[in-house]
Amino acid sequence: MKKLYFLFLLNCRAIIKNKRTGWLIFFLFLLIPGFALADGGMVVWPPFVHLDQSAQNAIVAWSEGQEIIILSNDIKSETQATVLRIVPLPTNPTEIKEGNFESFEKIVEIMNTKIEQMRDEFLGLGKEAGTPTAGIEVTFQKKIGAHDLTVVKVKKMNDFLKWIEGFIQDKELQTKEISQEFKTGIANYLKRKINYFVFDVIDATKDKESIRPLIYRFSSDFLYYPLKITATSDIGRSSADLNIFFITEEEVPETVFNFSVVNGWFGRSVSVGLEPKELEEISPQVASLFEGKAVCKKVSFYGKLSNLRKDIISYPKQFWGKDLKIGSSGKEVEALQKILINEGLWNSEVGATGYFGPITKRALSAFQEKYHLEILKPLGLKSGTGYFGKQTASYLKKLSLNTEEEKEIEWERDLYLGVRGEDVKRLQEILIEEGVWTASGIEPTGVFGPITKQAVIKLQEKYRTEILLPLGLKQGTGFVGPSTRGFLNKRFFGHYNREKEKFCGWSTYGRCVSDMDCRAGGCSGQVCESKLEEPVTTTCEWKDCYNAGQYDLSCKCIKGKCQWSE
Repeated sequence: MKKLYFLFLLNCRAIIKNKRTGWLIFFLFLLIPGFALADGGMVVWPPFVHLDQSAQNAIVAWSEGQEIIILSNDIKSETQATVLRIVPLPTNPTEIKEGNFESFEKIVEIMNTKIEQMRDEFLGLGKEAGTPTAGIEVTFQKKIGAHDLTVVKVKKMNDFLKWIEGFIQDKELQTKEISQEFKTGIANYLKRKINYFVFDVIDATKDKESIRPLIYRFSSDFLYYPLKITATSDIGRSSADLNIFFITEEEVPETVFNFSVVNGWFGRSVSVGLEPKELEEISPQVASLFEGKAVCKKVSFYGKLSNLRKDIISYPKQFWGKDLKIGSSGKEVEALQKILINEGLWNSEVGATGYFGPITKRALSAFQEKYHLEILKPLGLKSGTGYFGKQTASYLKKLSLNTEEEKEIEWERDLYLGVRGEDVKRLQEILIEEGVWTASGIEPTGVFGPITKQAVIKLQEKYRTEILLPLGLKQGTGFVGPSTRGFLNKRFFGHYNREKEKFCGWSTYGRCVSDMDCRAGGCSGQVCESKLEEPVTTTCEWKDCYNAGQYDLSCKCIKGKCQWSE
């Protein structure tokens, strides 16, 4: 039986340095899935994953509000040169350290092993189975290997541009006028509250093998990878290869990677599952994000970098559970505004505020018209409405991540003694968290009994202004009627039943002899550091996940290193 292989040659090369044979040059082939022919021939599917060490390669891992990006270099210089790379981040990075290119080689090895298994099953062969300014704050400065790193928090655009000019002079880089396109790109990030920028000055005169990838760790409500910064910079006119490996708990939807590419190519691999051991082999830092298994998908791009007019972002689906309109406010509105700004549809100097006003309505109308086939056509509409209803939410959910972060239950019926159901169980969980559940040792059962009634009375009296006073009552009744249900829906619907946010402080792993050598540092006490070393400087901002006490953590000396521990 003959097998027919369809091969399409891409106009690019991968150059990988082999320690034994020197430079190995080979062409990349794209294996296109097709149909079974009359003689029983099939195409080979899925295609293997290839890695171009001379391309920009990235591993992006996201889980429960924490993200890690491992970003490799893509430096090509025949003469002595210094390269400046700028990486915008949504929050201040909690950790920047050197990684290894072996992480990329390992992820390719694991994916290709599993793709080989998929091929066998597909073919029926396998088993079933600078100078400070008012609008700039430097939050991090350090030399790591070949990287001279500076992280700045930007408050004002004009101050940032002045700071960049001073930074370039201080680093003795070639002075060049900042283009209007680059300024517009930076403004886009600032409007989305992405106001941390990493300046990485790389000594390209060093041996390429000594320029290791960098690992960035930061907090983020959404999966994020910056592309727009590249498109708007000076290198946006050039062509390049990009390889990005996305690692998440659930598969990233294909629709996230829908880019309009002119004279270029955007491709995706199949997704493969990763076991905890395999995650550890790829990177211990990546493995620390996940409690169990994960899924990996590789996305590749070849073409003009100017095609990449927006960043890759994907929010959890739970953000799109409510209708939004003029007057609405909250995190959901802010998330929507950031998406609209990323899409280039925001016609205002004002950025994301979390309040749904006329600017948001106009931008949303433009968004609905941009994706009219998915949003407007099913409703028989030709023009955007600017109202965020079920159809628009449905489209955004297709671009969003599945998470088990919350189970949404709305209180739609009265609750009282004898009633059973998931809404009762959810109520009991809230009563426990609010500290009004007196029966220690008794877990939520979903049955409304005397214990639940007494706890409801305490909840009603705890929030008497919102629940009792509108009814003219002074004492709780234990009956969950319209007033109590309204309070519960307003305060907890879509926001409550979440796993406890992970501790987001970090350790320096500085040297120590005993616990006395360690202390909680940083402006908010979120850093476990050594008294024997220079204190860590951080931005002054407070997050509940910085509170080590509520996680029963202390800054201790463990095996000669200061770190958070129970």
